[in-house]
Amino acid sequence: MHLMSFLLLLLAFGVLATSCDCLQRLQGYAIDAETKKPLPGVYYSEVPLTDDLKQRILSDSLSGYRPLTDSTGTFSGFNIASGFTCKPHLVLWLEKEGYEPVRLEWNKSSLDTLVIELHRLM
Repeated sequence: MHLMSFLLLLLAFGVLATSCDCLQRLQGYAIDAETKKPLPGVYYSEVPLTDDLKQRILSDSLSGYRPLTDSTGTFSGFNIASGFTCKPHLVLWLEKEGYEPVRLEWNKSSLDTLVIELHRLM
């Protein structure tokens, strides 16, 4: 009887452990790698940025949300991942004309603030 109770408890814990969600939140600042000054107008997205996507972002007048850094270079992102491993990881692409694009992969579940340096194209 004790073995059956233990197995049921173990099964219930296993189901709960695999059904948990993990909220990944990330915020940060995009800066010029050379001058260390904030970069406004940096696109950030959870998918690779194409010219078509950038155009749709700029022309979207309904949502009021534009994933561009502000005058202080601030950006933020979030992802809801599954299980205790928080997978898939939060991925953000940051891109600005004249700079090398940056792919950022984040696997923590806490709110963190990062400073991302963008390097000018040569």
